[in-house]
Amino acid sequence: MKQAFSDYLADLGSAPQVPGTAACFDLDRTLISDYSVKAFFLEGVRSRALSIRGLAAQFVALCRYRFGRLDYHGAMGATLKDLANMPEADLMALGERAFRRRVAAMIYTEARTLVAEHRRLGHWLVLVTSATRAQAAPVAASLSIADLRCTEMQVSDGLLTGEFTPCHGEAKRRVVLDWLAEEGMDASRTYFYSDSDDDLPLLEVVGKPVAVNAKPRLAEISAERRWPELTFVETGSPTSASAPKEAT
Repeated sequence: MKQAFSDYLADLGSAPQVPGTAACFDLDRTLISDYSVKAFFLEGVRSRALSIRGLAAQFVALCRYRFGRLDYHGAMGATLKDLANMPEADLMALGERAFRRRVAAMIYTEARTLVAEHRRLGHWLVLVTSATRAQAAPVAASLSIADLRCTEMQVSDGLLTGEFTPCHGEAKRRVVLDWLAEEGMDASRTYFYSDSDDDLPLLEVVGKPVAVNAKPRLAEISAERRWPELTFVETGSPTSASAPKEAT
């Protein structure tokens, strides 16, 4: 059910507030306007932190994934293979540079407003994404979202092994349900914002699923089930200081 963002915010603010409510946010095309991996690898090219041969293989894998010719695990395995033996600290530094140069300006203004409203209402916030920590952590910090659940790259003696623990599809659902259980919260009171039907396992288990910039399949499902569907369009770095971080 398509809804104007201003109307959705009004409904959100006027709804009865229940303690222990959580708000979960996907990253790519939900909080930001494009895919964070693209900015990450463009920065890798610019800074020569990643090999051209490896980048070419990663680009092909990502294209195949986007067009449905490779599943998530195959795409991630191909894109992370070239990072084996890279120091984890170097990867995180690359992610910070990619954020400063490219990703910060990709954050939707509406997303900043939405996160701030959930914070004002006292909701627990979590960024949950299939992206890696190097891609997602700078965005979470910029939006003062304290909890991050993402695809974790395995590390041995400070070096990446090329292996990973996914946070995608059914795995993302389990990660969020485990987080809610740890914090003593109920999925029926949980919001989840996403653009993709890849996230249906989680969208279907929370009480308050919301489609944002929905891909065609999710838009169809949202209309059938009368889920709220929002469109975010404005991007840019904030003009004022970031909101204070949540109390712990």
